[in-house]
Amino acid sequence: MNEYTYILDIRLYHPSVDPEQVSQTLGMTPKYKAKAGEPRFTPKGRRLEGVHSQSYWSCDPFDMRWCSSHERSVDDALVDILEVLEPHAGFLLELARDGRNTIWFSSHSNRNFTIEIPPDTLARLAALKISLVHDVYQGE
Repeated sequence: MNEYTYILDIRLYHPSVDPEQVSQTLGMTPKYKAKAGEPRFTPKGRRLEGVHSQSYWSCDPFDMRWCSSHERSVDDALVDILEVLEPHAGFLLELARDGRNTIWFSSHSNRNFTIEIPPDTLARLAALKISLVHDVYQGE
């Protein structure tokens, strides 16, 4: 197997939920959050035009940052995230009615690589209405 590096983030989008409610319910501190209707800012704090059209909440749940595929498989990391999220299934399913639940999987590699997510992991993601988004970066 060729090595690659990756990072996983939980990213939740909803037309009106308060990001503080997400933080309290999941018991996690977001890396980024925005409430629908609030002014927009760059990560450095510069004001942008307009307001957020929807609420957004993002978290690297275990502060894993970039991991090597040789140290830990993506599937193992996904299973760990699912174990944290599954007790909050009702809340996540409620968010999914009008919003979107995702786990954002970004990867880097200088070579081709293969990732296999087993059916049981995919079923667990689907049961929580969580999409898996794979964002690929060329090179390291």
